[in-house]
This record gives sequence, C-alpha cells and structure tokens, in this order.
Amino acid sequence: MICVANCGTLYAIMTDAYREDLAYIHDVGFGHLAENAAQVLLNALRQSDTGQGTVIDLGCGSGLLARELAAADYGVLGIDISKALLDIAKERVPSAPFLQASILKAELPSCVAVVATGECFNYLFDEDNTEQALYALLRRIHEALDPGGLLLFDIAEPGRVPGSGLQQAHTQGEDWAVLMTAEEDRTNGLLTRRITTFRKVGELYRRDQEIHQLRLITRAKVLEQLSLLGFKVAILDSYGERRFPPGLTGFLAHKI
Repeated sequence: MICVANCGTLYAIMTDAYREDLAYIHDVGFGHLAENAAQVLLNALRQSDTGQGTVIDLGCGSGLLARELAAADYGVLGIDISKALLDIAKERVPSAPFLQASILKAELPSCVAVVATGECFNYLFDEDNTEQALYALLRRIHEALDPGGLLLFDIAEPGRVPGSGLQQAHTQGEDWAVLMTAEEDRTNGLLTRRITTFRKVGELYRRDQEIHQLRLITRAKVLEQLSLLGFKVAILDSYGERRFPPGLTGFLAHKI
C-alpha cells in the first residue's frame, strides 16, 4: 500500500496489481483492445465539435492508447494504479503526464474526452469500488467534460465467464507465457482471475502470480446512471473490427 496526496487528502491504494512481468506481457501481448479503442475515440472526436483538448485516459496501462491520442495532437493525462505499467507508458509517451492513483479518487481536470478501456471500472484493486463509488466517478467525469464531450469505456457484465465452472486460457510469446483461470461468483457478482506468468530473464524463466477480482456490472445499471447524469449513450459490441468477447460491453456517451 502507498499513500497518495490529492487536494490535501491522503488516501491508500493497492499497488499489488500488474507487477513488472505481467505489465510487460500485457503490453507486448494484449494491446489490441486499447489500440482499436483509440481509433474509435479519435473518429468520434473528429465527428464532434469539441475541438482539440485534453483526453483523460483512466486505467491507461502501458500508454498504447495515449500514444495514438498524442500522435493526433491531443493532450493526454494518463492515470493508472500500476507503477510498472506507468513506467512503460512514460517511456512510450514522454510528452504526456502520468499519475499513479486510483481512478476512483484522482482529480479530473477539464477535458474533451475520457476513456476507460479494459474493464477498469470493474477492478477491485481499490477496495472502495462500489456501485455508489462508480456513480460518483461518472458524475465527476460528467462535470470535467466540456459541453459535447465524450466518454468511451467498457465493462464486464454478469456472464463474463461463459458456462459454468472455471475458464482456462494459455497464451505465449517469444519470451513469455501466461496461464489464466477465471471463475465467476454469480451470487455475489464477482469475477476472480488467477494469472500465472513466466517471463524469460537471461537463460531462465521467472514465475509470478497475481489474483485479480472484478465487480461485475449490468449494462442496465450503467445506462441508468449515465441517463441520470445527462449523457446520450450508444452501446458498442466492438471497438472497430475487434468484437468483444462474451460479457464485455462498450459504451460511447456524449455529454448533452
């Protein structure tokens, strides 16, 4: 745990998330979602009348989406809870500021868009992530957005793990491999992923393990909250040509 100062207030956040090896693997092997989301957001921004400005990238990860925004001459503020991911992001987009913080509590400046891809509204790295906390975050996003501003994000819904029992997956690259099991607690609306990584360091492979929990959220609840705040919302089943897997739903919301 570390303490982060925000407007004079200290708060604690979990830092045991996306450590060095998983951060590296996530960057080199699982960046397609962020890259495709960047093009969706840029297209939406070009079609809007907001003009150039700052985009806040919540759960910015290794800066793949931030790189595309910066290349299109948008200002970017990246916020993530993982120091290892932010270290990669800072090297990738040295011109952009990045902040290590809980997305639920970080200060949000005025902006033309907010983006939050990769189920980051679901993660329980900050144990204060509740239905009420998410609504408060959506309200702060609405307040930060310029008139006509955009909010692009996705959520994991109940049914994120198809069928019953454990879901298992194995993926590998040139110098890494990752094993993942996912289990959904349908009674309590929780998803638990157990992730084992192997990364080549020198001639040997280093093993690490992380456990990630997500609070599953229904699209009906999200639509209700966005409507109350004054957003006009379109539901997405893909970022561009990259269709979402079961239980993942996207939203493109305009501030009215």
